[in-house]
Amino acid sequence: MKYIAIASRSIFYLALLVTTSVRAESVAHKNVVLITQNPQTVTTKITPFVLVSLAYQGQYRSQGIPGFASLISAYRFGTITAKDVVKAAILAKELTPDVLTDRDYLSAVDLQLFALDQPD
Repeated sequence: MKYIAIASRSIFYLALLVTTSVRAESVAHKNVVLITQNPQTVTTKITPFVLVSLAYQGQYRSQGIPGFASLISAYRFGTITAKDVVKAAILAKELTPDVLTDRDYLSAVDLQLFALDQPD
């Protein structure tokens, strides 16, 4: 009887551990920043890294942002800027319009775009 109790507790804790790690992984994968201005309003903002990653993967093609090597070339030649990528995300309803005035966010997006253009 004692062994059954130990085995059942072990299975329970193992299941709890797996569930907790899967939940933590899914939260970390979203890579969003939660911004609260008051308790009733919670907005999410994707990080500049995620934004540029999505743009690179072609998620904003319908908003006029090319993907993959075309994005890198467009950035290199100045036809696509950080502001353009942010505007595309706003049109895709992934960012709020106030991000266009956030200089730190725009600078971080520009830095991520610049990093795409650098050789490994």
